[in-house]
Amino acid sequence: MKRYSGSCGCGSIEFTLNSEIKNIVNCHCQMCRDHNGSSFSTYAALPYRDLEITKGNELIGEYKLGSGIKRFCKNCGTPLLNTNEKYPGACMIYLGTLNSISDLIPRINIWCDNKLSWIDEIVKIPCLPESIESKSA
Repeated sequence: MKRYSGSCGCGSIEFTLNSEIKNIVNCHCQMCRDHNGSSFSTYAALPYRDLEITKGNELIGEYKLGSGIKRFCKNCGTPLLNTNEKYPGACMIYLGTLNSISDLIPRINIWCDNKLSWIDEIVKIPCLPESIESKSA
């Protein structure tokens, strides 16, 4: 079993996943877009008991939203994970907080009725190895 670890953006909170990731999910709901400032959110789902906070537990903030709780870093605001009483015992770790994620591939898209129309065409958008600003500097 490959062990994954991760952290918030400022490094104040660190964690380890002590089990296999059960699924990788892209969520296209409006709530995810609103609360994450992105076009969709990608999560790694696993049992909550298998998430070990190794540093900065006291810096984890919580925000109750409907039947769920969003957890984030109080220092930098990085969203870390969500839990939801609809899925007892499970948690969803924001994929971007994990280290070494190149081998993790989403297996399902959910809330696709809310998906932005251009998402299916994203592979057609030109790709640059770096930002435009770094090329002109």
